[in-house]
Formats: sequence, C-alpha cells, structure tokens
Amino acid sequence: MVGTTIWFGNYVMEAFRQAFNESGIRLKDKEIKAIRGRSKRDAIAGILQVHSGSKALSMIETVYGTFQKLLIDSVSEQGVEPVPGTDDVFGWLRDRKVKIALNTGFDRHIISMLLDRVDWSGIVDAVVCGNDVERGRPAPDLILKAMEQTGCTNPSRVLAVGDTRFDLLAAKNAGVLGIAVLSGAGNDEQLKACPHYAIIPSVADLHKVLS
Repeated sequence: MVGTTIWFGNYVMEAFRQAFNESGIRLKDKEIKAIRGRSKRDAIAGILQVHSGSKALSMIETVYGTFQKLLIDSVSEQGVEPVPGTDDVFGWLRDRKVKIALNTGFDRHIISMLLDRVDWSGIVDAVVCGNDVERGRPAPDLILKAMEQTGCTNPSRVLAVGDTRFDLLAAKNAGVLGIAVLSGAGNDEQLKACPHYAIIPSVADLHKVLS
C-alpha cells in the first residue's frame, strides 16, 4: 500500500532507524532496506534477534511502540498523499465493477489515520492490515483475507500490486498474479528476480496492463 498507492516520503525508514537508535542499535542502510514490504513487527523481531540475541523478545514491543509513535508524529506533521494517478485508476476500476482491496504490513490504527488523509472512504472495498492476519508477507495471508472480505473465491481473477519483492512473493504464494510498480521501494533488478506478471512505472499505469 505505502509506496504503491500512498506516497509516504521516507517516513517509514527514518522512523525505523530512529526507533532502533533509541534502543542503542545502529542499523546499516542495507538492513533497513531489506525489511521493506514485510510486517514491521516481524521485521523488528528479526533484527533484534540478530543484534540482541536472548534479549530480543523483551525488546520487541518497546521498539515497535517507538516506531509507531515516530511514524504517527511524522504523518501528523507532514501529511501523506496518493501516488499520482491512483485516484484515476481507482475510478477506472470502479467503473468496471472491479473490487479494490488494500493490504499492508502496518497496524489498523496507523492505516486508519492514512486513509482519513487521502479520503478513500466509499472507494475501497476492503482494507487488510498486519494485525488482521497471523502471518505477514511473504505469506499469502493478507491477500487471502482481502479475497475473503471482497467475496472473491477464484485466484485467477485476482491481481496483487506492490512495490517490493515481498509483495510479489506473497502474490505467488496466494496463487494470484503479481504486478510490481517502480514508484516505491523496489528497483527493476530486484523485482525482475521475483515471479511477476508485469512490472510497470506506477499504479497509474495499471489500466494499460488490464486493457
């Protein structure tokens, strides 16, 4: 969702970096980039396991709570906006009776705040968040939950669009077609290395693939 349909600047990565800094852990850029597309709680747990070993379990909630607070503060101060062309594509899909579901590794209260700012109420049919499912990407749970909420039982009629390799791997694991966009975290080389139906510049070009 973030990087695919919502432009979020560098808020997420900076909040991630600072949350670990406040716990005395200095992350390398490659460690931060590697978590893009994953459930943030899972990513924090994995990094803490590497850096803190036996202390990791006791630190997860503290680091995650700090991360969420920093992110909320950034959004409140600087705002967010749709990726250019997203509103037009949503309108194009709705004109054709195509259901629209958003899924994300963030928790519900953060996503509710983002959606309030882009005003997609009445446009999006379902929103599935990281705390709605047992497993985050690359597991298929987010996509399968979105299918359940939109009444879709045929994976061959589902497209999952995302900007990271974890998005594409989740699409493969759900048995749906994965489309990558270059407007977010992943570059062309990274995304081409994953199973995909198409790679497009941004979600604004989605109608060209579907046409």
